Amino acid sequence: MNAKNFKIFLIVLVVLALAQIACGNTTEQSLRQGNKLYQQGNFNQAIDKYDQVLLEKPEAPEPRFNKADGFYRLDDLDKATDLYKQVAADSKDMKLVAKAKYNLGNCSFQQGSKQRDSNLQKALEDFKNSIVYWRQVLDIEPANEKAAKNIEVARLIIKDIIDQLNKQKQQQQNPNQPQNQKQQKQQNQQKQNQQQGEPNQPKEPNQPQQQKQQQQGEPNKPQEQKQQQEQQKQQEQQKVAASDATAQEILDKEQQQQKERENLQRAGNEKVEKDW
Repeated sequence: MNAKNFKIFLIVLVVLALAQIACGNTTEQSLRQGNKLYQQGNFNQAIDKYDQVLLEKPEAPEPRFNKADGFYRLDDLDKATDLYKQVAADSKDMKLVAKAKYNLGNCSFQQGSKQRDSNLQKALEDFKNSIVYWRQVLDIEPANEKAAKNIEVARLIIKDIIDQLNKQKQQQQNPNQPQNQKQQKQQNQQKQNQQQGEPNQPKEPNQPQQQKQQQQGEPNKPQEQKQQQEQQKQQEQQKVAASDATAQEILDKEQQQQKERENLQRAGNEKVEKDW
């Protein structure tokens, strides 16, 4: 290689190096911008920035993990789960793997919480999966207290669900048992009434009081509805729970949201008394 060609070769190397540096700076800048947007609660925009980073570094686990956190915050648990699984499988950073496993447990736990009112069997599977992931965290970090505590919380819920499923199974096997018990109770009452010379008529001592309460209505409902709307607005302005929240925090949040939905639904069905 003559001197001229060698000089051209050096220039090409310098240009390539500068291009790589510029590309790296752009990638780091996009990652920082994404993290800033995430902290501000702009999760969709943060995800867009993480996607820009992944276009340049498709194998980088950090932006993929951050993107999963964004979907978790948006309550898109399926997409978050897929990304956490990719990070847990591909990353060589065991601390990041442990975080991904922990958040996989959170995703399963939250999915189970959402299923409890509609599908107990599916909820049971989700809670069992959450324990599997948190045990994998303990395999990596035996001193992880959050993961250990989460397992205990999930076990208690699983026990409760199994009890509910067993009761449902018993009711399906003996569908007439409650009716038979009711009939037996009525027969015993009739027999007792006959012995005491009383007419065999069912009594409903609480019905007049209930009717009176219904007639009186609940005049404070419109004010309660307004307060509930203000509380909901304040909660929407607050940041949602972090993706590394504990199982109890996830459970409390889901129960609170369910209670708020029920309150708003009841308030929406109330007739507002007009004063004109």
